Amino acid sequence: MSARVALLLFVASSAAAFSVPPASVCSRRPHVHAPPTTRVDAVIPGDSVAELVVLGGTANFLSIYNIVLTARILLSWFPQSMSVPILQPLFIVTEPFLALFRGLIPPFAGIDFSLIPALLLLQAASNSVLALGADLSLIQ
Repeated sequence: MSARVALLLFVASSAAAFSVPPASVCSRRPHVHAPPTTRVDAVIPGDSVAELVVLGGTANFLSIYNIVLTARILLSWFPQSMSVPILQPLFIVTEPFLALFRGLIPPFAGIDFSLIPALLLLQAASNSVLALGADLSLIQ
């Protein structure tokens, strides 16, 4: 019996905590102004069309380039794929980006580890672009 009473008291007290106070209680409280909040948008302020086009387009481009780069990495396991004419645009588009990292990290034991920082940089850029359009008013 005491467990039921304790449960009933808990439910009643939690329901009272979330109930709206009567108007007479609200009118007696002094009116306090909230301090002005400064909203700092990361790059492009407001919800404009320019923000949606620039950030959305850049995010889409980076995600498509990530897919193309992943396809290039998978095709690197098959050396004969470089001679297939239909795949030549894939190698042409990704080679300049990968060449930046090949100069930094030389191949070790025949394995090209320059792909790892390339993918990490591409993922960081994608996350950064998505964060630029974030609504900072939600963070408080």
